[in-house]
Amino acid sequence: MIPERGVTGMAAALFAGAALLFAALYFMLRRSLKHAVKQLRELQPDPQTNRQLRFHYPDKHLEELLEEVNRLLASRQSERILHERKEEQIRKQIADITHDLRTPLTSMLGYIELLREEGIHAEESADYLNVVKKRCEALRALIAGFYDLSRIETGDYPVLMQRVDLQLLLKRVLADFYTDFVAGGFNVKVDLQETSHYIMADEEVVTRIYMNLLQNVVKHGQNKLHVFQGMKDGVWVTVISNETAVLQPEDVPYLFERAYTSNRERSGQNTGLGLAVVKGLVQQMGYDVSAQYTAPLFTICLHWQNRLS
Repeated sequence: MIPERGVTGMAAALFAGAALLFAALYFMLRRSLKHAVKQLRELQPDPQTNRQLRFHYPDKHLEELLEEVNRLLASRQSERILHERKEEQIRKQIADITHDLRTPLTSMLGYIELLREEGIHAEESADYLNVVKKRCEALRALIAGFYDLSRIETGDYPVLMQRVDLQLLLKRVLADFYTDFVAGGFNVKVDLQETSHYIMADEEVVTRIYMNLLQNVVKHGQNKLHVFQGMKDGVWVTVISNETAVLQPEDVPYLFERAYTSNRERSGQNTGLGLAVVKGLVQQMGYDVSAQYTAPLFTICLHWQNRLS
């Protein structure tokens, strides 16, 4: 039998041990919290860091708290990266737009200076004025394209969905480009599978899509042009293929980007804005567009998924 004094001594020893243990845990947790606070303070002046908070000593509940804080930090880092990428894209777009606007302006100013020279012949003057007019028209079209693309990207470009006949619209646009194809020396092949094919779309928008694509062919294509519209792999498609010398395979993934300039060093021509408008208009109606390039053939494919009887 343990004497009463011995029991009291053991209890006191156990109490003292427990107190020391809790005190040690308290100071360890306090030190971990102070360390975590220090880490947070160090993160504030350095938003570029990818560091996460760590505890020196394990504790389930505090570790759960730290996990939530680290999730917030990771989210902030992701937002920062996205913001930096958008800023870089905006800077590049501004540089591209500046270049594309400056090129025709510089050309016009040069011809205007020639017109001011003394002794210029009437025939030369007429030629220079004609060039200036063409540059003005190109500049106006470019500005209109930037404006329309901005409206599309902000959802401010209305579309009126109704029953339209794709075959009829494509035939009309192809007829309008007949003289352009002849003047460009194109060998044109047209393959339309059916007399009529109806979908829900905006007639004016579909017409503009066809016109943009064929304008791109006339501007950048050469030799052969093949236009196909019909069923392919269970989907109704419009496929426009043409030979071109202004593309490289590495250009294809970026052709639909806003103001992407392909082959600028080799040709000095902008090829991306029209295709960016096309993609925006196609997607706004709920359809899709793709591109591929296998030298020398460049192919654009419009995917029309639905059909009306």
